[in-house]
Amino acid sequence: METLKDYLYTMESCNSCGQCRFILGPLSKGKDYVEVCPIYSRFLFESYSGQGLINIAQEILEGTLGYEEGLLEHIYSCTTCGACDINCKSVRDMEVMDTILALRAKCVEDGYGPLPAHKKYSSLVEKEHNIYGKDHDQRFDWLPEGTLTTNSDTVYFAGCTTSYLYPEIGINTVRLLQASDIKFDVLSAGEYCCGAPLWRTGQMAAAEKLVRHNLDMMKKRGIKTLVTSCAECYGTFKGLYPRIEELSFEVLHITELLRRSLQKGQLQFTNRLSMKATYHDPCLLGRLSELYIPWKGEIKAFGYHDPPKKFRRGTYGVYAAPREILKAIPGIELVEMTRRAENAFCCGGGGGVPDAFPELSLWIASERLGEAASTGAEAIISACPFCKSSFEKAIIAKQNPLHYYDITELIARAI
Repeated sequence: METLKDYLYTMESCNSCGQCRFILGPLSKGKDYVEVCPIYSRFLFESYSGQGLINIAQEILEGTLGYEEGLLEHIYSCTTCGACDINCKSVRDMEVMDTILALRAKCVEDGYGPLPAHKKYSSLVEKEHNIYGKDHDQRFDWLPEGTLTTNSDTVYFAGCTTSYLYPEIGINTVRLLQASDIKFDVLSAGEYCCGAPLWRTGQMAAAEKLVRHNLDMMKKRGIKTLVTSCAECYGTFKGLYPRIEELSFEVLHITELLRRSLQKGQLQFTNRLSMKATYHDPCLLGRLSELYIPWKGEIKAFGYHDPPKKFRRGTYGVYAAPREILKAIPGIELVEMTRRAENAFCCGGGGGVPDAFPELSLWIASERLGEAASTGAEAIISACPFCKSSFEKAIIAKQNPLHYYDITELIARAI
């Protein structure tokens, strides 16, 4: 695993251009919805941005900045959405997101992090293998009997949030797999938390323990395809797990798998759903979903990497599959927001922000809902239980007329 010092090039090379805070000019439609960093958009200080956080990281690394009062809260206000990273990469090849994650890991290593709201994650996961402290034996209580194909090499990884908070996402996913005649199994008691909440709050030792457990379970089962309905799980399998061990199986989001079924004629839509809707790209299913490829080498003049490095630029996230499915459902008119695909604005549900800063999370979600409403849509659709949580809280708190739908719900209603 990389440490903060491995990203010194990124820290030293920042020239404060500010691109980490905004989408590229040609992608904008005017002055509205051009800011892409949620915390900069909220606080309007440069220190609340990718640029500001990597500047802080360098000063902590070099010992010129101590853990003074308020600094930790500042560092953990970031949702780790990665928008700063892909926009920086549009002009320079630097690892802004990985630097911020390494900064949090150093905060923990130095004995200051994470925040109190995040410390419970590791103890709960150690005891019950999920971040909510729910009974591990009840993880798959929602699973309808007789739905599994024993020893199938395709496994559905439900995740903590789906299993314990939003089991309807799991139930709909199972129904869609069955409708597509896809044989699958689950890890049952062998499924532990994917590790995302620990990874993204800097608790790396506990996260690695989960990664190794889940990988061991998958090896024992000989799986070839891992299916998720949670963007957080998906992005963690693609972004964290390869840092620890090379994956021996394919990772697919349910929308990727269902698009294949749709193209083959195995999945057909018979029900009309009349609505004008917009799709929100989850951060870990979009710009942060590309496979991480480990690199070791030398960074030479002008940022030349020897040997060449495979950068994750957000270009090849899971953008087409959910949109193609939604457009194929009779009656759905899909309209797009300005900030979409790799430039999507975060829902406010990541990086431990909802637990530590619920008001900030609510503000971010409300901003995104405002952009969704500006399209004339009556509904916002996404593919992540964390997005579901953020948006539904904001809709209730702000009495927003928009409806939120997880994409599995709409697909299940359409078949």
